[in-house]
Amino acid sequence: MGVVINIPVNMFKLVEQRLKYKFWDKGRERSNHAAALAASGAVAVRCIMKHDQLAYTGPPDDQVRAWVCLRCHGAASEPEIIHRGFDFDTAPDWIIDEILNLDLQRQNQGNPKMFAMGNGR
Repeated sequence: MGVVINIPVNMFKLVEQRLKYKFWDKGRERSNHAAALAASGAVAVRCIMKHDQLAYTGPPDDQVRAWVCLRCHGAASEPEIIHRGFDFDTAPDWIIDEILNLDLQRQNQGNPKMFAMGNGR
């Protein structure tokens, strides 16, 4: 029978160490890349996944019915859809995508009446 050597190993610490090695700089690199893109001003804001996670919002929680993209927080409200000549319930996907992209452009330009609080921007 061979010799058994017991070494105390904290597996949680080992997993955290390996995950830190693998992913630690990635968040900082993404943040620096996003800051560089925002500083250049040449890139338009758009939803990476083409608005594939839409959620309905409306009464009783909100006064206006709307489709909201959960990834980019763009919104296509009922008045905007009706203004384009479509019914809210039967509007084609390309109309909703068009309104969501327009809303993202509005978010990118910012609202001059609003200001950021707490994050120093």
